[in-house]
Amino acid sequence: MKFWIVIGVVVLVGFFGGGYVVSELTEGLPSVEELESYNPALSTKILDRNGVLLKELYMQRRSYVPLSETPEVMVQAVLAIEDHKFYDHWGMRPVALATAIARSILTLDFHPRGASTITQQLAKNLYFGPQRKLTRKFRELLAAIEIEKYYSKDEILEMYLTQTYFGAGAYGIGAAANTYFSKSASDLNINEAATLASIPKSPTRYNPLQNPQNTIARRNLVLERMEDVGFITKAQRDSLKDTSLPLRPSTDRGDIGIAPYFTENVRQELNKLSRVHEFDPYKDGLTVYTTLDARLQECADHAVSTVMPELQGKLNVVYRETKLRERLRELYPDSSTTAIRKLAGNKVLADSLALAEMPVEVAFVALDPLTGHILAMVGGHDFERTKFNRATQAIRQPGSSFKPFVYASAIDQGTTIPTHISNEEIVITLESGDLWAPRNFSGEYGGEVDLREALTKSLNVISVRLIREHTTPANVAKLATGMGITTKLDPYDALALGSSGVIPIDIIAAYQAFQTLGVWSKPIGITGISDQYEQPIEQFRTERKVVLNEQTAFLVQSLMRSVSDYGTAASLRSKYDFRIPTAGKTGTTNENTDAWFIGFTPDLLAGAWVGMDDPAQSLGRGQEGSKAALPIWAEFMLEAYRVMDYPPADFRIPEGIVAADICVESGQLATDGCEKTRTEYFKSGAEMPESCRLHGTFRTPRGRRPKLF
Repeated sequence: MKFWIVIGVVVLVGFFGGGYVVSELTEGLPSVEELESYNPALSTKILDRNGVLLKELYMQRRSYVPLSETPEVMVQAVLAIEDHKFYDHWGMRPVALATAIARSILTLDFHPRGASTITQQLAKNLYFGPQRKLTRKFRELLAAIEIEKYYSKDEILEMYLTQTYFGAGAYGIGAAANTYFSKSASDLNINEAATLASIPKSPTRYNPLQNPQNTIARRNLVLERMEDVGFITKAQRDSLKDTSLPLRPSTDRGDIGIAPYFTENVRQELNKLSRVHEFDPYKDGLTVYTTLDARLQECADHAVSTVMPELQGKLNVVYRETKLRERLRELYPDSSTTAIRKLAGNKVLADSLALAEMPVEVAFVALDPLTGHILAMVGGHDFERTKFNRATQAIRQPGSSFKPFVYASAIDQGTTIPTHISNEEIVITLESGDLWAPRNFSGEYGGEVDLREALTKSLNVISVRLIREHTTPANVAKLATGMGITTKLDPYDALALGSSGVIPIDIIAAYQAFQTLGVWSKPIGITGISDQYEQPIEQFRTERKVVLNEQTAFLVQSLMRSVSDYGTAASLRSKYDFRIPTAGKTGTTNENTDAWFIGFTPDLLAGAWVGMDDPAQSLGRGQEGSKAALPIWAEFMLEAYRVMDYPPADFRIPEGIVAADICVESGQLATDGCEKTRTEYFKSGAEMPESCRLHGTFRTPRGRRPKLF
């Protein structure tokens, strides 16, 4: 009886103990569904319009590279160092495994190393993580056997090369080839392939960027193994073993990338679209095709980095003179006047306080005026400091850069360019009963001026008279809204001077209608999205509509050309020697809190805003649009035309426009007695002015086809 009791106990212990061991070994094994659906987390690539990588979105930076596009030398390097019998086994190598277990027992080290096949390593990477335990080794083995049931050898090898971590944040050979050699995986040579194959054993120890000597030693071992198994010749190995690492690290700006404010907009849009199309922009390996041009973005970045330090330096001087001592007293309330004065004289301290308290900010957008495609975008001076995109999120007063809408509305109502309007001071009684007297920036008043001179000099009084006497605030607000302004425009007289806030990209895009003679295109940044297999998910079309009469648009365009040639933006010609046909408008708000310049050529439309995030803070005396914003625009255009090599072009004159010579003094048709004349433009059929009464009655031809400027 005792004997059978002992036997029974042994059987029960063996049964339950064995069950426990089996349970421990099988715990955490992947299910059939997991085995059948390999779906690695792949990076989403955001590309510019020429295929340049702007940024990747990822949880793990990984790109999918089919085995068919993987160089044979890369496959050979991995097989040689990791598992040269890969195509001969069924997921495990019994002799190597037994040797590893015996070594663990003899050394009492139950964290076994080596003996793993590529399939086992794949199982570890997919399901178990990096910890080394004897039980995990058996789980790897069981999972590897199951993987071999469901996938072919080529499929397993492709998954391994996609899943494996190669250090420096790069998962898979696609990301690794770009990270270390700035090339695609399909272009890897023997030296590069051997270098990559050396990394997975210890991605930190054998990181070629951090530990090149370790990597060289490991690479040479890979080359030796490749020779041993017959993948390369001894001559090939000898030619490479004493060479340096062929590193050419990627110039990608890490997590920032190119055009970070633009790509952040793209990321936010992808998050919205993910709910519609049920994709994950951080795992599904999408390709996002955008409108941005990396070359023009570099031009924009160059312009901003060239101009902004000077603006900041000027502001720091203003800050020191007006605010520094006040700020120092707040920081050091117990200090004496002498101590405060001494601190104020410390330039380093003064500059640091100015930079911390009053950073100058910027928004810049360049568009293709024919399509609305966003070609370049800067949303602030430092993306790492603040992600707030002033180009698309800020609402700022446009000042005089809004005046073209007032002139367009007046011309649409029948006002002609030679119409003379009083430049005498005007006082307006507001609904509140308060009095408002708009002032010209120059302080000059008196006499009469026509529309060309008024816009060229940006005379505020004329703009207010136009909105009151030649159109209405409601008409101007309606026109501007139709041209793409999305913010609320208050229909009052002050609208003529840009009193209602706008989003920078809105007003910049609205100028498209002046360049294209009436057609507005909604700004667009994404043209298409494809899945990891390059199958289209969605294509995006430009939304276009006619928002302005062709002839009206041309006449306003001609006025803005005068602004650029000899008006408030004339420094484009005199200082920057920019000779491309240009139309544009400066803008400055009260106390110089906002500075603008928006302008276009036959090829490009761009706009710059400069100010501080606190709209109550001034840029300082003399920092109007022509001094603070125009230089950014000018630097951008000079570089853009150098880089892009646009062919010579001029603006188009539409049908329905006639030209006539007018007397500058009277605004009437010029006669033989008029000394100061200019060619002016009219809508065909519009009521022409009579002949000049100041200088005689001999008429010039009333109408003729215009020539280019």
